[in-house]
Amino acid sequence: MKKLLLATLVGLFLLPALLGALELKISGEMWNRWTLEQGKVFADTSLTAYKKEITKNFFSLERGYVGMEAKFSQSMKGRFTVDIFSSDILKDGAGLKLKYAYLDFSNLIPIPDLTTTVGLQKVYFGSIYDWSYNLIGKAPTDEYKYANSADYGISLNGYLPGGWGEYQLGIYNGEGYKNYGSNLKDNIDPAFLANLRIVPTAGLTIGGSVMTNGSERKLKLADATENSSYNTQLLADGILRAAFGPLDIWAEYLYKDISYAPNFSAKDYSATCFSVFPTLKLKSLIGADIDLQGRYDRSDETRMPDSKKKNLLNAWTGGLNFNFMADDSGSPALQAQLNYVRKDYDEDASGTDYANGKKDTDTVMLQLKWRFASTIY
Repeated sequence: MKKLLLATLVGLFLLPALLGALELKISGEMWNRWTLEQGKVFADTSLTAYKKEITKNFFSLERGYVGMEAKFSQSMKGRFTVDIFSSDILKDGAGLKLKYAYLDFSNLIPIPDLTTTVGLQKVYFGSIYDWSYNLIGKAPTDEYKYANSADYGISLNGYLPGGWGEYQLGIYNGEGYKNYGSNLKDNIDPAFLANLRIVPTAGLTIGGSVMTNGSERKLKLADATENSSYNTQLLADGILRAAFGPLDIWAEYLYKDISYAPNFSAKDYSATCFSVFPTLKLKSLIGADIDLQGRYDRSDETRMPDSKKKNLLNAWTGGLNFNFMADDSGSPALQAQLNYVRKDYDEDASGTDYANGKKDTDTVMLQLKWRFASTIY
């Protein structure tokens, strides 16, 4: 792990110089977090007797992004980012993943305001690609496993004329950056994505995404036997954002439908999620750069054909951000975040569907998030 980390960081600095980059920017972001969780734990297999106890209590580096952006010409630039994280689950106490590795071409296709992106890049589905983590929690798309935040592929990213919005069209592996190459034997079809955001008036955004995606899409295996894991997926998302004065409200609706081969229809299931995320910026009201935040999620996953509830979750989040040392873009270089998250599972759902026999949880997270960026040449 140490050798891999050293080699990655050396390559991070040397590669742009070797390729003759005109400009090189180095940046990073670190999340130092304390997490305390109290969970409802069942005392026996009857799923009727339970007790509340502290189930998590730890400090961590939840995420450490280190990256570079290299400008090679007026029409071509690249980005390379690694994700460094710390966990006592790992043998060496730390891990390393590639997060981004792509090139942007601004004039590859002769369409105004269109960029072609090639490589390991963002997945432009729902709110996941521009989620700012002003709340500690993940975007609903990521939190409830609808889509991955990054994947290998090609995308077209453009702006609508007259400032009316933006659009993206993409072709991806469909596995996500964490599972690259894990099931290439069976997963031979790409995932297709379309995303549109429209801004009818200043402060108001309406949009949606559609993605066809399957974790295993080959009906027959190499030996001509039927693949019991074959499935097709349809993902859809709707976004509404209203930002006026100090108040900024996001609302998102997610839908997922998974269909297996005819002989395995009992595995079919659908999932929906509704999320609303308001933020009140107090700086213009009291002078202090403080944000008050809330969030409500309702996530429902249903098995077919008997419509058995697998997970029906109501989650409430309250957050408080203290922002310090704004950078040139106005974003805070240092941010202290406090979040409280309450998760309630529906009592009608079978307790056997819950991980480790746990149900409702109360979680407090305190995080110090800091960023840095510098143009070297």
